[in-house]
Amino acid sequence: MRMSATSSPPRDRTGHPVRFFVLVTVLSVPFYVLGAVSPAVRIGALDLPASATMFVLPVLAAAILARRYGGRGAVTALLARVVDRPAGRTRWYAAAALLPAAIGALSWIFGWLGGQAGSTLPTSPAALPLLLAAALAAAACEELGWTGYASDPLQRRFGTAGAGLLLGLFCGAWHVIPLVQAGHGAAWIGGWFLGTVAGRVVILGLRNASGGVSAAILAHAMVNVTAAYVPDYDDPVVSTASGLLTAAAAAGILFIASCRATATQPEGRRG
Repeated sequence: MRMSATSSPPRDRTGHPVRFFVLVTVLSVPFYVLGAVSPAVRIGALDLPASATMFVLPVLAAAILARRYGGRGAVTALLARVVDRPAGRTRWYAAAALLPAAIGALSWIFGWLGGQAGSTLPTSPAALPLLLAAALAAAACEELGWTGYASDPLQRRFGTAGAGLLLGLFCGAWHVIPLVQAGHGAAWIGGWFLGTVAGRVVILGLRNASGGVSAAILAHAMVNVTAAYVPDYDDPVVSTASGLLTAAAAAGILFIASCRATATQPEGRRG
């Protein structure tokens, strides 16, 4: 059937990552200003400025764009991705929960062996349920934007490694101002930035393996919970060790994904 001259084209229901990045940046400006004039809040080992509350912005920006290009149904579909339906294999959710904890523990061991980290927990174990609930809520807001909205179109164009690097660089840059406002130095931020970029690759790998966003949310939440319990997490040695270990995990995930992709190729297409 031919379209009339007055007919409008169908709405584009795919993600718009560039517009998403721009909108997140614009919405962040008031939070950066708020963080500059408000004192930091300390939670365990973490100093959080008021600008840290901008974790709501990724899902807000994604919802605005989804509504603009896909209507209310696209917003509902985006928010529904917070819970995987159907659920992926249990092992990927276990990996999402355990990998950040393992990296945190090894980072502390390196710091302890180097005499830079003590052994006193900075956060009470009794606070774990509340801290985990808050971390999951914040991670859901971020991952519905980073992973639920922006990652798929980026992966279609740049692959998992390229999409992870682009998302990681943006996420890292997005957090730098709040980290400076929290009083972190350049050495600590450098180690953290490496871990954030590599962590995006890890999260995308978990998202692809599990088939949904829930594993990404769980991994993100566990990164923050682990950071709250690692002794002397503010020391640059600990953050650098964490960044290097996360980079090694990202390299391993990319290697496994590459091997699987090669194994599933038809015989004639293998090099």
